[in-house]
Amino acid sequence: MYAASDIHYPHYFDLFKKSLNNISDEPCLFLLAGDIIDKGKIEGAKPVFESIFNKFPNSKIVATFGNDEWNELWDKLKEEYSNIDWIVDDYKVYSCNNISISVIGTPGALDKPTRWQIKNIPNIQEIYNNRLTKIRELLIKAKKISQKTILLSHYALSKLTLKGENPYSYGELYSSKMEKIIVETRPDVAIHGHAHRGTAYALLQNIPIYNVAIPLVKNITKIIFIKNLEGFL
Repeated sequence: MYAASDIHYPHYFDLFKKSLNNISDEPCLFLLAGDIIDKGKIEGAKPVFESIFNKFPNSKIVATFGNDEWNELWDKLKEEYSNIDWIVDDYKVYSCNNISISVIGTPGALDKPTRWQIKNIPNIQEIYNNRLTKIRELLIKAKKISQKTILLSHYALSKLTLKGENPYSYGELYSSKMEKIIVETRPDVAIHGHAHRGTAYALLQNIPIYNVAIPLVKNITKIIFIKNLEGFL
């Protein structure tokens, strides 16, 4: 399977499309970890989705929202692009090569809400706390009913993949509580975006963490499971 984020159409679309054209194997799942569009301009999602469908007509696109997919636009995005599996603080189970895979999707959480969030979303800390509780529950549930689990988040999931960013900004890029949840529940793979100057890949107690932000990796990321599914697409 493949994953990308932070295309911020049109800013990194040419890079995204060039990377897409270089892929020869059609994946079962194509995962998008948010910020597909830029500053709420939902029309930018159309060329991104069309480019994927034109290249891989049989792939299922699975996406969650980033901070540039503004909350008030979520319903409209779901309605206009109903052929996309939008997963927001929920999970869906897919069958790929006879392997059941749960994808838990979430915009993610932050240790330190941004000044804009504090000003415009007064209950933002409560939202994050409730989201963390729910994601933990979903991960536990998903692991019981599927062979593999993937956590797909927009906000970063570990300080390990923030290396390269200003350490003083870590709190506005990821949630240390979410990182702890990952260690406790142990999904098979964790995927995020948002950190444009971070690190593309790290192991968190042997759990693969992928930062798939296009501005960082300059490519679409191929996601590979460990050992028994090595090379699995």
